[in-house]
Amino acid sequence: MVAVENKKLNEKWLLIANLAANTGHAVIWPVTTLHITLNLGQSLTVSGLVLLVAALMNVCGAFVAGQLFDRWKPYQSLIGFSVLAFLSVLTLFFFNGWPIFAILIWLTSIGLGGITTLLNAYATTVTGKQTRVIFNNMYIMLNVGVVFGTLVVGYLFNYGFSWLMLIASTLYAVLVVIVTIFFNVDTEPVQESVEEVATEGVTADPEDLQKAVKTDASGKKAKLKLTPLLLWIAGFLLLIYLSYMLWETVMANYLYKIGISTAHYANLWVLNGLTIIIFQKMISNWANKRNYAISVISGGLIFALSFILMLFVNQFWQIVLVFELLTLGEMLASPQVPAWVAQVTPKEVSGQAQGFVGMMISLGRMIGPVYGGIMLDHGWFDALFISVFAGMVLVNFGLYLMVAKKKTEKV
Repeated sequence: MVAVENKKLNEKWLLIANLAANTGHAVIWPVTTLHITLNLGQSLTVSGLVLLVAALMNVCGAFVAGQLFDRWKPYQSLIGFSVLAFLSVLTLFFFNGWPIFAILIWLTSIGLGGITTLLNAYATTVTGKQTRVIFNNMYIMLNVGVVFGTLVVGYLFNYGFSWLMLIASTLYAVLVVIVTIFFNVDTEPVQESVEEVATEGVTADPEDLQKAVKTDASGKKAKLKLTPLLLWIAGFLLLIYLSYMLWETVMANYLYKIGISTAHYANLWVLNGLTIIIFQKMISNWANKRNYAISVISGGLIFALSFILMLFVNQFWQIVLVFELLTLGEMLASPQVPAWVAQVTPKEVSGQAQGFVGMMISLGRMIGPVYGGIMLDHGWFDALFISVFAGMVLVNFGLYLMVAKKKTEKV
C-alpha cells in the first residue's frame, strides 16, 4: 500500500493506539510472575529468568523497529509488530502451560518493543503541536492504560489467566485495526521550527544534528551516531528505569519487612496512575515553557531525592509522600526525554533515535530487578537507596555539564 501523499497522522489515532497497546501491556505483565509460580509451579528464579529474557527481547524489538522505520516501511513495520503481539497473546488464551508460556511471552516482548518504538517514531511526524506536547499526551495515555489494565487484573485474575489473555488480545486486535486504517500516512518527521528550537536552549543546532548521523558505505546518511549528549541521556534513562523497576519488584518485599501490607503497596500504584492522569497536564504546561534540560534534570533530581528519603521512612503516610515525590520527578522527566532526543537528532534517523530510547528503557527494566535482588538478598537496604541516589545525581550532573558546555561554546 502506498502512503497518502502529504497526509499526516492524526494525533487522536496515535493516542488511541498508544492507549490500546499500554492497556494490553498492563493486563499481561502484572500476572506473569504469578502465573509462572502459582499456576505453572515454577520457582521465582525461573520466573526471573523468563522476565530477563523478555526484557532482552524487548530491546531487540526496539532496535529492529527503529531500523525499519528509517530504512524500510514504517506502516508495514508497525502492522507486523502489532500482529505479532496479537497472535502471541491470543495463543496464550489457548496454550499457557510450561514451557510454551515462556516462548510466547518472549514473542510478545519483541512485538511490544517494536510497537513502543514505532509509535514514538510516529509521534515525531504529527503536525500542529510541538513534539514535546505530543509526547506528554502519549505519556498520559500510557498511564491511563496502566490504571485500566491494573483494574482489569484486580477484578478478573481470580476468574482465570486465560480470560485476561483474551482481553489483552482483543486490545491488540483493536490496535491492529487502528494501525491498518489510520497509519498509512506520510512519515516524514517534523523538524521543530526555528522559533521552537530557540526556546529549547542550544542543543539542536545544525552542527549537533550533523554529528548524530553516520554516513554508511553507500553514502546515505541513515545511521544514528551516539554523541556525548546522547550517551548521557542514555545513562539517565538507564538509571531512571532501573530505579523505577525497584518499586515494581523488590520494593514490595522491603515494604513488607518494615510492616507495610501488600494491599497498601498495591494502592501506591493506583495513586501513582491517578496522580499522573490528574496533574500531568499542569506539570507539562510548566515544563513545555522551559528548556528540555531544565525539566529533565529537575525531574531527575527530584526522582533521586525520593530514594535518599527512603532511608528515613517507616510509616505508610511517609511512604505515600516519598512515592508522590518520585511520581513528580517521573512526570517532569519521563515524557520530556523522547521529545528531547527527537530534537537533538536529525529527522533521517528518527526511528533509530526512538529505538535507542526504547532500548535504554528496556535495559534499565532488565537490570533493575537483578540489581535490587542482589542488594536486598544481602540485606543492603541502605546501600541500595544510596547507590541509586548517587547514580542519579551523577548522570544529572553530566547532563548539566553537557548543556552548560554548549551554552559556553555559543558565547
